Amino acid sequence: MGAEAIDRGLAYGDGLFETMRAHRGTLPWWPRHRARLTAGAGRLGITMPSDAALDAALSAALDATPNGVIKLILTRGCGGRGYAPTTGAEPTLIVTSSEGPAASVEPLAVDLLSLRLGVQPALAGMKHLNRLEQVLGAGEAAERGLDDGLMADADGFLTCSTRANLFARLDGRWITPPVDRAGVAGVARGVLLDAWSPPGGLHVMPLLMAVLPRVDALLLSNAVRGILPVGRCGAWALDPRPVGFAEARAALAASHPAFRES
Repeated sequence: MGAEAIDRGLAYGDGLFETMRAHRGTLPWWPRHRARLTAGAGRLGITMPSDAALDAALSAALDATPNGVIKLILTRGCGGRGYAPTTGAEPTLIVTSSEGPAASVEPLAVDLLSLRLGVQPALAGMKHLNRLEQVLGAGEAAERGLDDGLMADADGFLTCSTRANLFARLDGRWITPPVDRAGVAGVARGVLLDAWSPPGGLHVMPLLMAVLPRVDALLLSNAVRGILPVGRCGAWALDPRPVGFAEARAALAASHPAFRES
């Protein structure tokens, strides 16, 4: 039996990951990704690799794909049968690279998915390996011919899309849902919270899924694809270039050169 077969990341999803956009052999948002990885490892009790191990693995991936996507996976390591964490396990670090995504030029068509996210504050915010909700949600979105699907939690609060954080323009202000009950504290979301000041302000507050028909605009954000405008949500047409959109793109571009417009 190979070590992979008893790795707790494979057996139980016992680990974390970061997916990062590279630019000319660098990772401009690595400090933010590393901070989230470190915080998640602390919450789960997973030992962080040394800086030397991280640097070596990332450097090799960047040499292979200097302008692509770098994925880092950290698991608790190998262990015996049973859910209880193995004491003193050596963590597993895997870093891979792939080509970057094609530039997105068309506004997305989305809708609210029937699948609901579980509410679990102990795991909320971190990018853990348990992504079956997103796998099922992405499958539902594909079956319905959508570019992406919006996900609400079990109590009916909008949280995210299957692959991005959510920003909604409602009653003259931009709102992004909190991620303390479900969802991921996205790196691009963090940049926007720090640097984007749209007209009417940017607010972190709960959004019930019942407000969707009243929303004027939706933007999705993630660390690989940046800002993604939405042109349609279900039966409703939305403004794909809403007030504040240009400033949001500029905020990301100022922080990460891969998102600068040509």
